[in-house]
Amino acid sequence: MTTLVTSLHGRRPVSVLVRKLEVGLLVVVTAVLAAYALGTGHAPIALGIAVLPLAVWESTRLTAAFVLLGASLPAFWNLAGGTTSANVALSDLLLVFIGGSILLRAVAGRSVPALGALRPVAFPVIQYGVFMFLLLLIHPGGRELLQTGQRVELFVVPLIVGAFAAVTNRYLQLLKAYVLAATVFAAVWPLDHLSLQKNPVGQFIGNAILLLIAFPRLRGLYPCLVVLVPGLFLTASRGAVAATVIGLVVVVLLRESRGRVVVTRVIPVLIAAAAAFALVPAAVSQRLTTTSSGNLQTTAQYSIHIHDQYLRDANVIIASHRWTGIGVGNYLAGEPYLGTQTSDPHEVVLLQAAEGGYGFAASFVFLFAATSFVLYRMRRVAVASAAAAVLIATLAHGLVDVYWVRGTPVLGWLLVGMACGVAWRGRRGVKP
Repeated sequence: MTTLVTSLHGRRPVSVLVRKLEVGLLVVVTAVLAAYALGTGHAPIALGIAVLPLAVWESTRLTAAFVLLGASLPAFWNLAGGTTSANVALSDLLLVFIGGSILLRAVAGRSVPALGALRPVAFPVIQYGVFMFLLLLIHPGGRELLQTGQRVELFVVPLIVGAFAAVTNRYLQLLKAYVLAATVFAAVWPLDHLSLQKNPVGQFIGNAILLLIAFPRLRGLYPCLVVLVPGLFLTASRGAVAATVIGLVVVVLLRESRGRVVVTRVIPVLIAAAAAFALVPAAVSQRLTTTSSGNLQTTAQYSIHIHDQYLRDANVIIASHRWTGIGVGNYLAGEPYLGTQTSDPHEVVLLQAAEGGYGFAASFVFLFAATSFVLYRMRRVAVASAAAAVLIATLAHGLVDVYWVRGTPVLGWLLVGMACGVAWRGRRGVKP
């Protein structure tokens, strides 16, 4: 008789063969990661990666994989090392593993509750996917296919994984791991930047703050705010700070008990933020308060000047390719000798318009508008306000910086999936 073990759905059995296939998938993914680590001279890291399949195998319900995913999101080092046109972080590999595991279990169990839970956001997601597919037909090629695949991995796979984590009631572990990891990065950043760029680091820290304020089930981690709030300012990321403020506004608007949220959470955080800002170094406060290019006397002013040039270059490309764009992943503009050459205009809507024309940009805007409306309708689901805050805050930051890059959009879409999964459980009378 075939030995059976409990499935992630909690209802249907899954054969040991499926378990073996899952671990086989993880072995392949981690082998690639370990090879990169060895190739770059990081033998200890490669050894740690090698034991990852064993750690996940020990958890028959993928809890370890969810925890690792949450903890790895702020660690967005590019493991591909520039060898491909795609950027690959540890979180990307874990998403692929978990997504593949969900697929294997769905095939074996003939039930996909996570996909069923995502019906409220199915239309906006599918319409954007159709646009990407059409762009592939118009601009065929290996690079375009790879970049489109990564685009899917950055928002569709997190949606499914998030819904699956919520349906199986394991999403809380992922979120706790994320907050703790972001807190560690906030504490380490002033001492060592770890070869990471300040803007995504700032956004990861800001998202952790939003999670703690918006999601009451994380109240046990409130002390992390003591590190996270000053850590956000110390990244000197104007976009991350502004996006976090926007996220706070979203939290207040979506919570039914607005007065209580403002008094017990938002105001204390704002007081702590004011105190932290008063204590940051003068160079950091100057950068955070610089809002124009001025006379280009400071690095902050020069940075704004370069960003303005990015926008002008993007509009030139859009004007030349208004309807079909240049294809996903093919953006390149600017002059190398002027320091303005870039593969992303640091404005995500303009990037969409350049890649696929006005229609693709409109499809992207509709994706976010419709998803935000769905979350507004789900506002009685506790995690929905956190999902809306992080999703909109990350998008807001993407209007002045890079959006489609490893790690950055993943948490927002994970949370959207979680909100859908928790709502799905609620409709069936299951406690979140």
